[in-house]
Amino acid sequence: MKKVFLAVLFAAVGLGACSNGDVVAKVGGSKITEASLNEKLAQTPPNYQEYVNTPVGRKQFIDAVVRERIVIEAAKDAGVAKKDEYKNAVKAFEAEQKRQFEEYKNGLLIQAYVPELQASITATDADIKAYYDANKALFDKPVEYTVKHILVPTREQAESAFARLQSGESFDKVAKEVSQDAASASKGGLIGPFKRGALVKEFEVAALNLKKGELSGIVETSYGYHIIYKVSEKTLPGVSFEKAAAEIKGIIEKERFDQWFADENKKLNVKVNYDLPSNK
Repeated sequence: MKKVFLAVLFAAVGLGACSNGDVVAKVGGSKITEASLNEKLAQTPPNYQEYVNTPVGRKQFIDAVVRERIVIEAAKDAGVAKKDEYKNAVKAFEAEQKRQFEEYKNGLLIQAYVPELQASITATDADIKAYYDANKALFDKPVEYTVKHILVPTREQAESAFARLQSGESFDKVAKEVSQDAASASKGGLIGPFKRGALVKEFEVAALNLKKGELSGIVETSYGYHIIYKVSEKTLPGVSFEKAAAEIKGIIEKERFDQWFADENKKLNVKVNYDLPSNK
């Protein structure tokens, strides 16, 4: 019964005293205006708004708003606004509203900047053709490879994992226990197969330089520190420019995007503390 009463009583949230427009009701020293009622009604579901447009519905809506205002005034008279519990709740609400507003503004900034960023990394037809010509051997005999990797946020953790591998522990075991790549850790670090250009450059170069069954040293990328184990590699049939164009476009734009992030990291002097307890 209490829940039903509260649901009716607080059917519309956020009423504030308003001095402009026709006054529908007075509760103590505050006024409920037509404008404030319309604002509250606009926050309700469309089917309820249709109901409020009927004489009975409008009366019930006004009565609910008046009852809400009565409770508000009674709470003020009781000194609730001076209690720590109320003050703390208001502060917490204001802090959350501020956080959400900052997130909203940041979202708008990103949304407004993305087209400019996309334009700066977009590969033209000439870019694609030049890449194909410069790397024709790669498309005449394209390579596909599969690897296992261990990813950790700090060099110290990478050195510890590498030492375990050197002492004879299996790659799968160490990967499952320490790798921060959740998608592959449960599979012993297994990822792929990949074609050239699918992964960040530092990782790809290290992986392609390994022989089957060979272990890399510690490889640093923008994601952290990796140890790579070569599972397999095979040569695929040659690919014509027409068939390779879309793939090349993706390769070029990914390289440019990665480079853009690297440049911004350097420019902004980004520092990250990966040694927090939650990261271990």
